[in-house]
Amino acid sequence: MGSRNVRAFLAVAIVGVFMFITGFMAIFPLVTKVQIGLNDYADFFAKTASVYTGIVGVIVGYYFGQATQDPNAKPGPGKPPGQAPESH
Repeated sequence: MGSRNVRAFLAVAIVGVFMFITGFMAIFPLVTKVQIGLNDYADFFAKTASVYTGIVGVIVGYYFGQATQDPNAKPGPGKPPGQAPESH
């Protein structure tokens, strides 16, 4: 499995888990028999969602914030990094 496939799998897994948690938390007061104050639950939901949204952001930023570059390419004189030197 190449790094591109691993990153794609991780992206789908992270987004899927994130959406599952968010969906479950959103419908929890509707499916439970316990009486929950919706105003209190809305505050709890906002605080909890902000915490795990930050964690997901850090994970996604770590895995997908890296620039992809050919490790064998060497910059020539006066060329920006990442561009192979011209052959004459």
